Amino acid sequence: MARYRGNVEAIKGLVRETEVHRDVYIDEEVFQLEMEHVFANTWAYVGHDSQVAKPGDYYGTTIGTQPILMVRHTDGTVKVLHNRCPHKGTRITTESCGNAGKFFRCPYHAWSFRTDGSLLAMPPDYSMPAMEVTNEWCNSFT
Repeated sequence: MARYRGNVEAIKGLVRETEVHRDVYIDEEVFQLEMEHVFANTWAYVGHDSQVAKPGDYYGTTIGTQPILMVRHTDGTVKVLHNRCPHKGTRITTESCGNAGKFFRCPYHAWSFRTDGSLLAMPPDYSMPAMEVTNEWCNSFT
């Protein structure tokens, strides 16, 4: 049963002048509403570009429920990518920071991606056309 979805008065009642209801911190429904209405519709600070000083440097974090990678591309620009392979959804890296060199390789089936998120290579046993996955993972926000 939804207590907060579609109930503006209930949501307004979560924060008062002198107190905040505990549901703001622990209620799954409130969390899902925040993910849908706050994190999905606003800019979020991922990090400072100094955290990825050299080409290939990356910083991994989570914004809302999405694993994110901030990476310095080979042309010097900073890209922010989803930290998931479009093939099976595996995280491209589980490290919070490091240097990928010129590309990331998915640990699951070895798909390789440039540091701008574009598909570099797939193992030869895959017949899926490269264009089907190139735009899916290359959700760069910069």
